[in-house]
Amino acid sequence: MKVKIAILIMVFGFLAGSLFAQQTGIQRAGELQIINTNASETADKKVATELVQTLLVDDFETAGEWAAFIPRDYGVSMAIRREGAPRDLLTEKNKYVLGIKVEFMKRDWSWVTITPAKPIKIKGLTKTVSIWAVGRNYKHVLELVVRDYLDRPKYIKSERLIWVGWKKVNINIPDTIEQENYKITEDRGLTFLGFRIEFEPDDMLGRPFYTYLDYLTADTDLFSERNQNPDDMMDNW
Repeated sequence: MKVKIAILIMVFGFLAGSLFAQQTGIQRAGELQIINTNASETADKKVATELVQTLLVDDFETAGEWAAFIPRDYGVSMAIRREGAPRDLLTEKNKYVLGIKVEFMKRDWSWVTITPAKPIKIKGLTKTVSIWAVGRNYKHVLELVVRDYLDRPKYIKSERLIWVGWKKVNINIPDTIEQENYKITEDRGLTFLGFRIEFEPDDMLGRPFYTYLDYLTADTDLFSERNQNPDDMMDNW
């Protein structure tokens, strides 16, 4: 009798732990942290086709792992972790940002790439990528660099850095970028490669260019991932 009771307690604890993990958004190993969900608990599960959740891609607390590159004929660039944050995000857990500095050798059409230590896979179908960025009233254009599910690089133009101070920039992923093959589910999603800033020659002044980035997130549809058959086979051998 005592053995049966102990088994029931263990089963109940396992089920309760699984339910808690689902409710609090605890991610599996290797997955990006879920920081927000737009899925309504009262939604009709029989007709729901999307489960849009906000994933934290990078908070730049270890921004020293990032790198900046500009062709040596055009200038010199560097990426460094700097203390600071947008006022809305300044907490004990978020107090560093990624700082980018570029010194130009000549006034010409050029660009700088800003990349993480390694590409970051974003599960699901990405709808929007958001990044907090500092503008200095320059006409330089911020671009998002990703790979589609067929490993083809894609450059998505965002907007010119014509503002002062921090601003949350939302970059919509166009439907023309392929993120899935409807016959294969495990290959869904984009891979984040970094950012690129295209420089406007008219805005290259006789001083270095500075910008700062913080709190990179992605709104992604995880409906298929969350409703996948747990006993399905993986076509990855």
